[in-house]
Amino acid sequence: MGDRLEGHVVRDPHDLHTRVEVQLDQAAEELTRRLPRGTSYQVVRDAVTESYRQLAARAKVHGFLPILAAKLAQRRLQGVR
Repeated sequence: MGDRLEGHVVRDPHDLHTRVEVQLDQAAEELTRRLPRGTSYQVVRDAVTESYRQLAARAKVHGFLPILAAKLAQRRLQGVR
């Protein structure tokens, strides 16, 4: 989980980044399956990543950002092959 400092859990920021990356990978994989055949996973992953960055820049709460980024990326990629 993480180390404790004065009763608070201190998480390694690299661990948090890794978990977000895994969530973005999963979101991109699912979105690739839902888009028209021939849509490149890398194109989808890039769109999800960019959407995540844009949302994260303004967000106060980051818990659902990977899901929201996937939805935003899907809207952007509709019809892209």
